[in-house]
Amino acid sequence: MKLKRIGWFLLLAAQAILLSGCATSAVWRAGQFARYCEPASPPDLRLFHSREGQDVLVEYSESREDDDSFRRRAYWLRQNEERLKQRRQPRFVSAEHETGLVSIPVLQPPAVPDPTLAGLYAVASTNGSAFTLYSAGKEEGSYELPVYKDESGRMKQVLLTPPAVVADAVIVGGIVALATLPWWWTALNDVVH
Repeated sequence: MKLKRIGWFLLLAAQAILLSGCATSAVWRAGQFARYCEPASPPDLRLFHSREGQDVLVEYSESREDDDSFRRRAYWLRQNEERLKQRRQPRFVSAEHETGLVSIPVLQPPAVPDPTLAGLYAVASTNGSAFTLYSAGKEEGSYELPVYKDESGRMKQVLLTPPAVVADAVIVGGIVALATLPWWWTALNDVVH
């Protein structure tokens, strides 16, 4: 009889271990609270050249997934090139930086590169989420506007972790209590009688 009880206890203990963490693992599942920021449609793209820093200030309108509002964003193109390739959030700067900078014309599709144009200019993509930069008619590079995961989802995960751990502990405690029910029920009967 004792061997049968130990077998049942081991079976229920294994279930408790294997099934525990359901709520916590659900909170920390990859992409659970992920929201992405992307260029608005249309992004209202504006570019500015800094002769001093030899960089391009990119200014555009951004929208967040599941949100109808837009906000203006600005970042330095060359300083953030690697971050953009990795689909990470660029280091944004205040749009006030545009004072003292030279405006770069942004041609809209179906415009084509014009070798007769002197200086810097850009041609926006048809969907508006990218642009190609030209200098005196020669292509300098093509760049996509940032699309990145918003970090507010991480905060939700952190805040929901304590209640999830408590829920998991209650579940495991309940399973262990059921597994040990024959032992403590017998002990309670002995105390009462």
